[in-house]
Amino acid sequence: MKTELAALEELQSLDLEILEHRKELSAIPKNLEAMRSDVTHVGELLQREKDRLTEAEQWRVDREKEIVLQNEILTKSKAKLQAARNEREQKAAQREIDAVRKTIQEREEEALKVMEASDQYRQAIEAHTKEFAELEAQLRESEAEARARMAELEVAIGKTATHRQELVDRVSQKTLRLYERIHKRLGRAIVHAEAGTCTGCNMEILPQRYNEIQRGDKIFQCANCFRIIIFKPPTDTEDQGDE
Repeated sequence: MKTELAALEELQSLDLEILEHRKELSAIPKNLEAMRSDVTHVGELLQREKDRLTEAEQWRVDREKEIVLQNEILTKSKAKLQAARNEREQKAAQREIDAVRKTIQEREEEALKVMEASDQYRQAIEAHTKEFAELEAQLRESEAEARARMAELEVAIGKTATHRQELVDRVSQKTLRLYERIHKRLGRAIVHAEAGTCTGCNMEILPQRYNEIQRGDKIFQCANCFRIIIFKPPTDTEDQGDE
């Protein structure tokens, strides 16, 4: 039985190792997906800024065309003023000139604001273009590292699985079924009994049961957490500490 218990404990070590490997394998695609999401987000942000810059530039061009048109109208209005034959025509021409000048001023102010906005868009585009390039480079590097690490983990899992089968062959089917049932539910199925206590749940073990566990000739489960309990003798350091 002691040989079986030793094999069972080693089996757990392998299973926990495989479990950690599988967790890491599972986490790698998720981490890469998060990085891809960041790249996509910055790429979409960059495209929106480029679209805004294009719209702003087109809007500025339209305003500048309108300013040219209004200046032409202004020239004609000034000509009307010079050709006015009476005070009524002079006032009408002057009102027209004032209205056109106001429109020109408004369009020039609008064009100036658009130019300022365009400069801000260009700065943002420059910054996000750099960020996008860096994120893409990081993603490519991480993808290469991830492929290499996943291959390493698959190899490690394969080797561990081979060793695991060797240990399984040394454990009775009844004990193996009990172990796998607990392992599936709790992860760690085997714990130590130390100083009269179950290290799985820190509950005190009855003295008589603790003595039986120390003999190591049977499979015992904790009455509280139901894990398999194996006695762990105190080390020399622990003995000296007790003294």
